Amino acid sequence: MLPSLGAGKTRRVKSRPWLILFVAWLGWVFDIMDTALSSFARGPMLMDLLGVQPTEFAKVGPAVEGQMQTLFLVGWAIGGLVFGVLADRWGRTKTMMLTIAMYCVFTGLTAFAPNVPMLFLLRFLTGLGIGGEWAAGAALVAESFEDRMRPIAASILQTAAAIGPWMAALIGWGVLAQGWILPGTKNWQTLWLIGFFPAVVALLVRIWVPEPERKVAAGSPLMGLRELFGEREHLGKALLVLGIGAVGIAGAGNATYWLPNLVKAVTSNQAEFAGRLSFATTVMHVGTLAGVFVFPWVAKSSGRRPALAGGFALGMVATGALVLLPHSYESLLVMAPLIAFCCIGVSSVFGLYFPELFPSRIRATGAGLGYNFARLLTAPMPWLTGMLMAKVQGGPAVGVGIAGLLYALGLLFIFLAPETKDRPLPA
Repeated sequence: MLPSLGAGKTRRVKSRPWLILFVAWLGWVFDIMDTALSSFARGPMLMDLLGVQPTEFAKVGPAVEGQMQTLFLVGWAIGGLVFGVLADRWGRTKTMMLTIAMYCVFTGLTAFAPNVPMLFLLRFLTGLGIGGEWAAGAALVAESFEDRMRPIAASILQTAAAIGPWMAALIGWGVLAQGWILPGTKNWQTLWLIGFFPAVVALLVRIWVPEPERKVAAGSPLMGLRELFGEREHLGKALLVLGIGAVGIAGAGNATYWLPNLVKAVTSNQAEFAGRLSFATTVMHVGTLAGVFVFPWVAKSSGRRPALAGGFALGMVATGALVLLPHSYESLLVMAPLIAFCCIGVSSVFGLYFPELFPSRIRATGAGLGYNFARLLTAPMPWLTGMLMAKVQGGPAVGVGIAGLLYALGLLFIFLAPETKDRPLPA
């Protein structure tokens, strides 16, 4: 149990919000880096574990990849809800430390998966930690900044959505294209083992980041869930953030997860694949970096709802264009950053908007529900997309386009959602 906060501790929190933001950002960078490493590791890893050659893997691989990602998203969803609740009870920093350590340890252990069922279990457990880290970190940052500074903090926090994949792209290029492999390991094992090292961030969290001053709700963790779903005011907001989060996650998740398959489909010389994938990932997340600054700025100047609506509308256009335009590596380099700009960039508003809807005692629970538990609704999407890819030529692009159709439903949720611009955090 965390010690009570005295006056000195309160002054420390108020004087060090940027340090808190930096450590939360660092945890999120490595969180996303670990997730993005899957793009580079999963192909050679699954061929090894399934014992198949590339030609046969093209037939059976997408369905297995989809199942693996579905279980990962289920873990992410459960972790977001469970650790969001615990963050409201245990404290933000303690929960963030635990979840960072979890996803790093299970990412490292993935290197030693002996078979596909154990691989699925390890990816599920990794997802638990990643989901919990965002809920604790978003609440921690929201409570550490004044109202006028929260949009800026949300932008900076979400730049991790670009920096993490860039780091993964550099690592993937070095390991797969340049042969930077740890002694005694295969290339895909090296990728997962590198994902273990950011666990040191968990130590920095515990040493440097104090718990923000807030009123901690008494009682068991289940009381937070009962309040969230038992009171009409909170229930309505919970359902809205669940819907908004599910739509945003489905669009962004499909676009990024199937990028390797899109690159592979337009690459005739497979010796070029690793280099092309690293470059396409880097280019794609230039759009992410632009989006995570533009959308919070729109949210600050025009409102949270216009920013979300604009992102969802642009997401419909961008994902639809990917399906309709001729497919080539060059066209993919143009479309990928545009899709990332709107589909991933709009998620930067989630970290700003969701914590503003709930009081302190259930803030991490509510935010975690919207950003993480919403993944449970979208978890079957990669599996269904993988099966579609196995049957339809050009399947990856079609799968991304199908996910884009969800944005129309998202616009309905935004129409019903309250506006929180210029309002202080609920006490």
